[in-house]
Amino acid sequence: MMWSPSADAADHAVARSSAEPSTENRAGQSLAQWIDALAFAESGNRDWIVHQDRDGRNYYGCLQFREKTFRHYAEKYHLIQADESGEFMNFIYDCAFQKRLASRMIRENPQNWKHWRKTVERIGLPPGARAPVDVAAATQPSRPVK
Repeated sequence: MMWSPSADAADHAVARSSAEPSTENRAGQSLAQWIDALAFAESGNRDWIVHQDRDGRNYYGCLQFREKTFRHYAEKYHLIQADESGEFMNFIYDCAFQKRLASRMIRENPQNWKHWRKTVERIGLPPGARAPVDVAAATQPSRPVK
């Protein structure tokens, strides 16, 4: 495993894997449970999956990261050292590593769920996140009820 010594215990707790998403009430889910559900919805929790979307870009691993997004956050959190960049694709296929990275992303900014927008429509928001405000609906004048 190649993670920074600065990775905290919460990152390691997310590394556990599950075959199916939790059936608990979504409101009571922990971040680890939400990420497990995300991995199951994205890839069936499979490490070595590559999917090419309609946009022509590849999405990798159990959380279906784009290479650019994965590299950005892994470098931002110092989870991949400069001398390990040649082995970058090994990291992108490591489901436990992806889950630790996603956990960091969501804990830093709960709105980072937007990287998985379509899947979140199916599984719900992560703990602490808010749905975007529908600006069009918010700016419509309200009509009195008759």
